[in-house]
Amino acid sequence: MRKKLLLLTPFLLFAMNNEVKDIRFEGLEHLSQVSAKGVSLLQKGEELDLDKVNKTIKKFYEYGYFKDIEADFTDDGILVYKFKEKPAILKIKYKRVSEDLKTLLKDKIKKGMIFSQEKLDEIRDFIVSYYDAKGRFNTVVIFDKQKVGNGLIITIRVNKGENTIINKLKFYGVQKEDVDDIKWDMKNVDRDVLGWLPFRNNGELSLQGLLTDSGVIKDFYLRKGYLDVNVSKPLLIANFDNNKASLEYKVEEGNRYKIDNVKVEIFGDKNVINIPKIKEKFLTIKGLFFNVDRLRKDISLLKRAVADKGYAYCEIYPDIQKNGDKVSVIYKIITHQKVYISDVVIGGNSKTLDRVIRRNIYLKPGYLYSWTDKEDSINALKRSGYFDDVSFKEVKIDDSHIKILVNVKEGLTGSLKGGISYNSYSQFGVTLSVSEKNIFGSGDNLGITLEKTGKSTSYNFSLTNPSVNDGKYSLSTNVYKRKYTGYSYDSKTTGFSIGSGRGITRHSRVNLGYGYENLHLSNVTDLSEYYKPDSIKSYISPSIVFNNTDDHFFPQHGMVLSASLLYAGIGGTQRFLKNKESAKFYYSLEDKFDITTILKYKITYGYLKEIGYTPLNERFYLGGLGTVRGYDYGSISPKDSAGNSIGGNHKLINSAEISIPLSLKRKMWLSGFLENGRTGDNGLTISRSSYGISFDWITPIGPLDFTYAWAIDPQKGDDLRRFEFSIGTGF
Repeated sequence: MRKKLLLLTPFLLFAMNNEVKDIRFEGLEHLSQVSAKGVSLLQKGEELDLDKVNKTIKKFYEYGYFKDIEADFTDDGILVYKFKEKPAILKIKYKRVSEDLKTLLKDKIKKGMIFSQEKLDEIRDFIVSYYDAKGRFNTVVIFDKQKVGNGLIITIRVNKGENTIINKLKFYGVQKEDVDDIKWDMKNVDRDVLGWLPFRNNGELSLQGLLTDSGVIKDFYLRKGYLDVNVSKPLLIANFDNNKASLEYKVEEGNRYKIDNVKVEIFGDKNVINIPKIKEKFLTIKGLFFNVDRLRKDISLLKRAVADKGYAYCEIYPDIQKNGDKVSVIYKIITHQKVYISDVVIGGNSKTLDRVIRRNIYLKPGYLYSWTDKEDSINALKRSGYFDDVSFKEVKIDDSHIKILVNVKEGLTGSLKGGISYNSYSQFGVTLSVSEKNIFGSGDNLGITLEKTGKSTSYNFSLTNPSVNDGKYSLSTNVYKRKYTGYSYDSKTTGFSIGSGRGITRHSRVNLGYGYENLHLSNVTDLSEYYKPDSIKSYISPSIVFNNTDDHFFPQHGMVLSASLLYAGIGGTQRFLKNKESAKFYYSLEDKFDITTILKYKITYGYLKEIGYTPLNERFYLGGLGTVRGYDYGSISPKDSAGNSIGGNHKLINSAEISIPLSLKRKMWLSGFLENGRTGDNGLTISRSSYGISFDWITPIGPLDFTYAWAIDPQKGDDLRRFEFSIGTGF
């Protein structure tokens, strides 16, 4: 870097021992005149000082804006600093650069930055390292620079290196276990036949995986009971001429051990847990082979039980004692002191108000620490549907106090729910629902739904405050209008409802609602006993709900239990009693079998008791999402002698699903289901079943679901619907 400094001979300096009458700055663009005057060590009115001028120039260079600076002192006593600035980056273009890499680069180089070759060299190294980590070696990065005025347009071109493919993976010393089982969780495995197909091993090398795979192999053996296992570091032999590689590991399996005895020893509060009772829940059991995953889960169980009594800093050590081919496991618990919450700090929320988050947190300043309260708080926040992720960090203040740092990652609370269908009866149909679960960060819910098919039209508006004044009570209202052309009647409905609820426990609440509805029926065919042209439903509806699931969109643990009763007869002309009970259960096989698979079961029962006039549309009709997939909406129903659908007085729906992840990172799941629906006028006399598959994806615009179903033994006249698509639905 060239510097032009003010170099004066002693004679000239003596001759020019004059007062600085003014200081000027020429050529500045990125630094203001006011800021430049603040940098200068010489001020107007002082005597010229060469050392101060040199130091001033050095200070200007430290800004990094300038490629050349010189200083002149004129005959009339004016000190002039002349600057040549480095070019600024006016625009950045990308060629053959992935969106993920662009995101990583956006803070490293951006419009308005001052150009420097050092910065480009740093970015080149970063891009090369990025692709090296993906196994793409020999990546070439080219920077094209186009000058526009005193600025530059930078084009970043990336020629990615070829993927290095592992075509051979060897394990030396493996004798007792299956190599395919060992490879299951490894990042780097040899290429499968037809490895280019989705969900097949493509054999691409991951440098990051090389750092972890030895540990993955060792963990596999520890789960099988091989406590003495030893796994070497990976030996990678790569040929960059053809981008092929071989990978080798040396494994010393050692002995396999069975559990001989399991004990618990407590140091501190001896009464903190009931040892015999908690041992009944242990997964590490005498007679089984040792399994490090089961050991970890037992430690977690003990940690939860002890920490629930306020011992947040408790320590649990497994003492594993070998005796021949057997081991004794002794869990040693050190309780330390009870811990209280000093503060709860919330972060990560740019939209959701702090108070909305705090009302779902059961750990509060002054409270005794509880592990269960922490887990319930995390699950409650996830169930709200406001957040993609929730984490709690515990910061030790002293031996008896802790601070909780709550960090949330806000998700898309607005959702678009849509569906497109076609069948021989209702023809083309479209459903559109727009909802916002967190209006202005308040936690209030707003929903607007429009549904239009060849046979029906409906509009719906709803507004809910789930926690009035951040308390236990909720308020909701709903206004709707519907028009429907049925198999044996047409209907027009206009109505509204209002409701209030109250939380009983952290997992349950009760609700009470009132509704008013005006119904008009027409074009009724041979159904005089069910027909009145106009009627009014005025009703009350109490309900109770229990929900301890761990997520709003895709629960993996817990249950949802609900029961409701609707009584029509508070005025109006309709008279009937309708009840509905529902239970949903979610169970992860990972808890017991280390398999990332979710089992789901749902059962719903409904009963309608007629105590006066009950219109056709209040009866039970099955078919479609939420009831029996594979059949058209409302097509499963009792019929009169003329073949008209009249609905049933009973309904019973059973649905079982098994879900496996296609990508946990991208929240994609594939499910298989089997379900049965029963209805009837006097008992559950009509039964229809189906099976199928569904693809679920938690996308940025809401949960997306594709379903393909097959009816089991359909009857003549059944209306079938195999494919359904929706955004915003759930099990």
